[in-house]
Amino acid sequence: MYHGRIIPNGTDAFRSSEAGLRTFLASNADALGHAAVLLSGRRGARLINAIMDGLDQPGPLTRRLRQRLLELRDILFLEHLGNEAWEDDACLALLEPDDLAVSEICLLADGINDALLSAGLIVPADVLAG
Repeated sequence: MYHGRIIPNGTDAFRSSEAGLRTFLASNADALGHAAVLLSGRRGARLINAIMDGLDQPGPLTRRLRQRLLELRDILFLEHLGNEAWEDDACLALLEPDDLAVSEICLLADGINDALLSAGLIVPADVLAG
């Protein structure tokens, strides 16, 4: 089933489509899972499992799945660091800045950010500032 809208000139409107987001998540599922576990321990594992289960459901993304995707984005961007509500068993302290995993996580963070932007789940930072 097609979930994007059609522009009158006959081309697909991928900006509001979830196809790119689903493609990114499917092609990077293992790497996202490893990064989520590395950065937030068991909580990350549960989150990535819930996201993948949600993607298996037919139809458009649910509100709960959208929230989980934003939580995954926050994990990859290290937004939860210093938050006492996040009592996790992450291995983040074991990472060195020059570790190859760090550059991989940065690429995943940029990729999910771009995918969420193109799906319309987040807005560009410059729109928020204006």
